[in-house]
Amino acid sequence: MRDIFKKDPDPETNKTTSTPNEQETPQAPESPQTTEEPEEIDYPQFEEPTNAPDVLNLLESFQKMKTEEQKLLEIKKQILTKQQDLQNKLIKEIEKKKTTIANLTSEIPDLQNTCKQLGQALGAEVCS
Repeated sequence: MRDIFKKDPDPETNKTTSTPNEQETPQAPESPQTTEEPEEIDYPQFEEPTNAPDVLNLLESFQKMKTEEQKLLEIKKQILTKQQDLQNKLIKEIEKKKTTIANLTSEIPDLQNTCKQLGQALGAEVCS
């Protein structure tokens, strides 16, 4: 205990030391702080007993929704099939029209030639 009050003969070592209370507030060593909390795992809660009617209602609702979903999927499938059929029919009709137009386009010059020949034979002017 006396050693505390003794002066050190070396002036370099005679620096005043402060007690931890007098020093600046100690800072905690820096550690990376994350704002993310560790993922919590959802465990089934066994503390609360499940009510049988509630579970049955949930199952019934689920079955109804599943049935409704199946109906809607079937309707969607039928509509898509109908759409594809109509597109195929439309493509066939377009091809028929193209063929008809091509035939008419090729017939017109033949008809014009025939009319011109008939007009020359009759001596009348033919409009083209």
